[in-house]
Amino acid sequence: MIKIIFFDIDGTLRPFETGTIPKSTQEAVKKAHDAGIITAIATGRHWMEIKNENLIEGMRFDAFVTLDGEYCYVLDRDVVDEAVEHHEHLLHHKEFIFDSSQAKKPICYFDPLNGTCVQKIEIPPYDVKTVLDICNQNSFSCLFEEERLIYANVITDDLMEVLHDIKSAEPPVMDTSRALYNPVFMLIPVMNLEESKKLEDQIPDCQLVRWSDGLSFDLTKKGITKVSGIDAILKHYGFSLSECAAIGDGWNDVDMLKHCGLGIAMGNAKQECKDVADYICPHILDNGINDAVDFIINYN
Repeated sequence: MIKIIFFDIDGTLRPFETGTIPKSTQEAVKKAHDAGIITAIATGRHWMEIKNENLIEGMRFDAFVTLDGEYCYVLDRDVVDEAVEHHEHLLHHKEFIFDSSQAKKPICYFDPLNGTCVQKIEIPPYDVKTVLDICNQNSFSCLFEEERLIYANVITDDLMEVLHDIKSAEPPVMDTSRALYNPVFMLIPVMNLEESKKLEDQIPDCQLVRWSDGLSFDLTKKGITKVSGIDAILKHYGFSLSECAAIGDGWNDVDMLKHCGLGIAMGNAKQECKDVADYICPHILDNGINDAVDFIINYN
């Protein structure tokens, strides 16, 4: 029996084409929950990005693999129940927040303050310094993602192109020296593929995961992926791999589709995802998530 489903966000829950969660997707996630299946997120995104961009608007999720496994948490079920009862999962958040470090209370129902962190892996400071030095020397933009803070070293046209592609807002520029003594859980250097390979050679304890066709790479601690985040959440619940399913579309989803008991690729997925999937559902704009959830319920 599948007891938990891990959903990717970009290209899986939210179409790149429209930037809006389809109604059928919202209904499908509710259908899964109503069938007794825990619904979870597995994304490269920061939880504040999820809030800022309404990436799970109208949907209930109880567990989160964020930053490609670097930061993972499980929400208090009673908190989520109450949020859904009061329709907090339906709210459209218009205010963009890049710094919630001074927040006295949770800024949304899925704020990690409302749950238990089950995996928190920071990038080694010496690798942060290497990346920072290379980006500064070559005038590359880089995003720095802490637990409750997102900022950039500099705003460039390439960074704005990347943010436009994923319909994200411009982050604040801050003094990046803070990254050398404050835990950083993900770096997103903006550079071409050739430059990224040169960078990766200089950070042996980290890895770069490509997540788009453009200039975007997630830099994380080596060996930490969506897979390790999923394992941490399964351990929390006491579930086995055979009791979990994953749905995704991108290069950073390939390993989790192979790893989980049931891997489902979107019809719009990269071919590498489809090659390892147990099932391929229709395109995201053709009610793909609804089909995938029906497949899992019928599988059960």
